Amino acid sequence: MKRFLSQLNFKNSKSDKEFKNWIKTTTGYSPDNLALYHQAFSHSSVSSKKPGQSVSNERLEFLGDAVLGAIIAEYLFKIFPYKDEGFLTQLRSKIVNGQSLKALALKFGFNHFLKTSLSKDEKAKSSAFGDAFEAFIGAVYMDKGYEKTKRFVFTRIIKNHIDVEGLINTNEDYKSQLQIFCQKHKWKLEYRLIEERKEGANKLYSIQVFINDKPKTKFENYSKKVAEQKAAQLTLEELEQQ
Repeated sequence: MKRFLSQLNFKNSKSDKEFKNWIKTTTGYSPDNLALYHQAFSHSSVSSKKPGQSVSNERLEFLGDAVLGAIIAEYLFKIFPYKDEGFLTQLRSKIVNGQSLKALALKFGFNHFLKTSLSKDEKAKSSAFGDAFEAFIGAVYMDKGYEKTKRFVFTRIIKNHIDVEGLINTNEDYKSQLQIFCQKHKWKLEYRLIEERKEGANKLYSIQVFINDKPKTKFENYSKKVAEQKAAQLTLEELEQQ
């Protein structure tokens, strides 16, 4: 544990000062509890484990996912007062899906601070950056509270980096598209986890689409959500060509 904490530079070092400056520039707030932000950037591949506890960003990711989802839901609820639940749910999922969060994380420079033992190829295929983004939101929430976190999300993320109108006019939710396609034909649709295997510090998920119990496209990724979306996309393309 001591070794892990020293790796995270919890002491008031030059790197900590740079990290604090980056947090203030990114969020608009000076951090009060720097340890929270260090934890947000600690991937499970480098976490320090002891019985019943793992010091990584996974718990903050869980919290940040809920907080970010609530903030985005409130924002969409207010700007689209006449849209139904389905529209709002789909639009929120476009904003907070893994690929969108990864893109935001890289825009904000998370790649300079994320601590992980993953290889470059593993990081490209994993959800590490998107997870760290959610964990960072969780850290801001724990450090500054809901209202300041909401202000950060509104002013620094949505206003500058989210094209809501553009997202409305694009549909990259292939699972939803495939679901609608199958419902139209009264087909039974399933996503089955064919294999889950350990590769280094990550798990590789193999997901296969089944329609009326017949196997369709299979896709592998370090993110189960990405594997499902890609399998759905390829299956939809195949069905539309038939």
